[in-house]
Amino acid sequence: MPLTGTRTPKKATTPPQVAKKGRALLTEILDKLDTEWDTLKQDSVEQHGLDEAGLLAHYHSNVRGLLQDIGGDPYTLTWPAEYARGSRLPGMCTWLRGLQDQEGEAVKAAREKMVAALRASWPAYRDINPIEIPNGTSLRDHEVPPYNWDALVTNWPGETEEPHIQSLPHFSCRAVADFNLAALALLFLNRQCRYYLTDLHPHQTSDGRN
Repeated sequence: MPLTGTRTPKKATTPPQVAKKGRALLTEILDKLDTEWDTLKQDSVEQHGLDEAGLLAHYHSNVRGLLQDIGGDPYTLTWPAEYARGSRLPGMCTWLRGLQDQEGEAVKAAREKMVAALRASWPAYRDINPIEIPNGTSLRDHEVPPYNWDALVTNWPGETEEPHIQSLPHFSCRAVADFNLAALALLFLNRQCRYYLTDLHPHQTSDGRN
């Protein structure tokens, strides 16, 4: 079953601060997300369980929108000063930039941290989105999350009228920011570790061994 987007498609704009490499990376990542959604059957409640399937659906839906917002490139993006003062996203991108040229255990340890953060943030984010599933239907019949306006990632309400800046994400509350930022960071760390982009599971034991 194809995954439906959760936000109204934006007019195609090319932010001047997003390099050509970022646009190519965006296309590559979105294609991989599509492939993983289909081949790993990530909408399957029977295969993953109800809560895990919900986590995967929200992860897919949310990172797609955020990837569009950052032009697919968290490493070179620049930010309006007003936005940087009021959002945690620039700080997360700076953290990813610091890991970009690293490899091995340092990146894997950062990935484990984000897996834990994503899973710790999931219950509070999930509970913003209560949904009653009518008899005779399944969660897959209601696959377009989030279900509550409080959980939506909206455009930054800045004063600028520049269209590429208006598309910067705005998180309505901490639970929404925690989940979305951990999801986006985990995607890029998975890519750096050459894991599935939607691998949301820890790879280390409690003592840090793989």
